Amino acid sequence: MEIVNVTRAFTISPNAQYRDTFLGRFRGLMLSPRRDIILAGKRESIMDSTIHMMWMLYPIDVIWVSAGMKVVDVKRGVPPFNPLKPKTWELHEPKAAAKYVVEVSVGDLKDTQTGDDVAFR
Repeated sequence: MEIVNVTRAFTISPNAQYRDTFLGRFRGLMLSPRRDIILAGKRESIMDSTIHMMWMLYPIDVIWVSAGMKVVDVKRGVPPFNPLKPKTWELHEPKAAAKYVVEVSVGDLKDTQTGDDVAFR
């Protein structure tokens, strides 16, 4: 699935995996090679769109997207899990309720900002 920043007219990811099952969302990118994913929650909420970096092998950029396809929060360079660094054990939650969590390679978000419109195609 393609992820497009409609506001700034560029492709964030040309080929992201879409995951909307409990197991698919829970697993996310744990122990996986680099890829881009869209995690779709059952409902729009902060709790349902909170992520962890447990067993992640590489840093990622993250955007949280509302059901109306607006970016509600952005975090860049979220570090991977490191058992020796408790800071990497933290949960990451959006500033506002989100329906989708988009996890991509560091740098792919370019200048995406809160309030931008996105599309999944």
